Amino acid sequence: MPRRKIPYTKRATTLDEQLEKLRRHGVIISDEPKAKEYLADIGYYRLGFYLFPFEQTYPHLDHRRQHIVNPGTRIDDVVALYYFDMDLRNILNKYLSRIEVAIRTTIIYELSNKYNSNPTWFVDPNVVSSDFIRKFPNEAYRSIKNKLPIQRHHAKYLGQYAPAWKTMEFMTFGNLEVLYDSLIWDRDKSLISSHFREFAIETFKSYLTAIREVRNACAHGNVVFGMTLSNGIRAGQACPSFSANEQQSFKGALRVVDYMLRQVSVNRANDMWNELWSATSRLYKKTPAIRAVIESQTGITPHKNSGFMHLLRPFLKKIVKSVKKKR
Repeated sequence: MPRRKIPYTKRATTLDEQLEKLRRHGVIISDEPKAKEYLADIGYYRLGFYLFPFEQTYPHLDHRRQHIVNPGTRIDDVVALYYFDMDLRNILNKYLSRIEVAIRTTIIYELSNKYNSNPTWFVDPNVVSSDFIRKFPNEAYRSIKNKLPIQRHHAKYLGQYAPAWKTMEFMTFGNLEVLYDSLIWDRDKSLISSHFREFAIETFKSYLTAIREVRNACAHGNVVFGMTLSNGIRAGQACPSFSANEQQSFKGALRVVDYMLRQVSVNRANDMWNELWSATSRLYKKTPAIRAVIESQTGITPHKNSGFMHLLRPFLKKIVKSVKKKR
């Protein structure tokens, strides 16, 4: 039975009132002018998301939440977590862009060559669903046609749409995800997923969704380290198995990002992990008490040797197979 709704009675507060509220919750504030700078720069509401992991009732964010933080929690600890999350967004944005370009290029290349007699195969009812075709003009092409390269195309050539290799260059990642899901033939979907060595179509689709949600969180400045995905990631090449609640967590999504990036470039994946380790190390130096929460939420640890297991696994599998054959 849904809880009964009540009128919203809270009002805006001044910086002084916000500091007093934080103190009532147990946050240590030793430098008031600096604390006011934090609040004026970040905002009380946004900073509140980074208070959650320091609260005694964490991870409960429902009616069980009491807002009281663990003893010894300083406002500087909360701000350090905020900047760590910002580092995460900045690091991931760069590598998610690399993954997105690879997925976009693969879809364009594989299907444009398969349907090379129809440059606008993405609106062909023999290739994609009628629902996608019906929505495409207003939900995707309306903004695409305003791009200068597309305007130049239409000024010179006949036709409602520019060819796939022009149009899809300006499609959002969300558009690409919907397009993949709207392909009529499983063999067409497999052309794309198998390029990234994930042969289960629905699993690959769950990877696309996870990547989109993390990318959107990064792009819009949302909390990343503790985010919850709207849909669960399916077990597959990126995530052969999951621990409890990992399927919809940032930790699970990061496994997908790592896997997909390794299909594009092992060197770039290692670069990403080096940057992630550096960011977490900086956080732990400032606020070591948060380490257990961050490691459980993200799976990131500043132990560099652990990351290179990704490189060793293929060789270890070959060694195991050869030993079994000899037996």
